[in-house]
Amino acid sequence: MKPWILAALIVCGTIFPAAARAIDFYEIQIYAVDTTPQGHLEAELHSNTVTTATGQWAHQAINPYQIHETLEITYGLFKHIEIGQYLATARLSNGNYEYAGSRTKCHFGLTDPEKWPIALGGNIELDYMRFAAEENPLSLELRPILESRIRRFDIIANLAFEKPFSGRGTHQGVQFTPSGEIEYDHLFRWLSPAVEYYGDMGALQYLPGVQKQQHFIVPAANLELNPRLEVNLGVGFGLTRASNGVFLKSILGWTF
Repeated sequence: MKPWILAALIVCGTIFPAAARAIDFYEIQIYAVDTTPQGHLEAELHSNTVTTATGQWAHQAINPYQIHETLEITYGLFKHIEIGQYLATARLSNGNYEYAGSRTKCHFGLTDPEKWPIALGGNIELDYMRFAAEENPLSLELRPILESRIRRFDIIANLAFEKPFSGRGTHQGVQFTPSGEIEYDHLFRWLSPAVEYYGDMGALQYLPGVQKQQHFIVPAANLELNPRLEVNLGVGFGLTRASNGVFLKSILGWTF
């Protein structure tokens, strides 16, 4: 490559940084420090879809009317370590319902939120998706987890860093996709309301302007109808031009 072309690319990348990609619509979930009990198997069905996207930037970043269905199987390997496998499917914008890819995770907790002011944990996840369904088919996610319980409030931060190895934006390096929630424990015996947050700030080396980042606020409800049953329902509202839309999310889980 000629030197003047390389210089032009560097200048363009500095002046006009790329927009953030998009939050992960195959799995819209906040990870707590707690893990699946040792020797138990948990199955979860994640269902997510974008209902609206307004404006050019939003349409470039999120795909309205796609339906994402992901089956997650998690096994409690040790007291504070679980391993899991995802099978992702989607109805894409072309109307076809297709296999989208798979993911493998190791989720762990280092400290107990009942005993520590701030409990620590983490999640390591390898994604190997189909290019037709994901613009970065192969990527590695490292997700530090911070959790604190203050009276009846549970506060969780997921500070996820993702490195794509193929697809658009690979050369830009590590992506920062923070998320978190504040949950009020047992407003009623069967209901714990929460406010969740999901973001995609883009590549750390080339952070775009705020309006080109994705930031969603999600009022959510956690229903506790059975000790083995997990039900999480939420509606996400975008806060920037790149996330100017609404999505629906649900998680149904059962521990065996």
